[in-house]
Amino acid sequence: MPETYPDHWSFDDEFDSGEESCGRVIINLHSYVKELAPGTRLLLISRDPAAPAEFPAWCRMTRNALLDAAHPYYLIELKPELKENLHG
Repeated sequence: MPETYPDHWSFDDEFDSGEESCGRVIINLHSYVKELAPGTRLLLISRDPAAPAEFPAWCRMTRNALLDAAHPYYLIELKPELKENLHG
């Protein structure tokens, strides 16, 4: 397990879920991202062993973009299709 996220990643905000299970992380993450703007790049940290399967599925279901992953780090862009509508 890497001690930090890859050097080339850039992000606007960070959500560290600590030792929570994926189910609890998803509930807390849903509340956290509600106030964030489309296009926000979020570093999600989840040490749950199910995270490599759960977060790609969460991204597909919520139409957020999983840009990269290096468990326990996940780089997510929130609602990228809405970002384009804000500027177009």
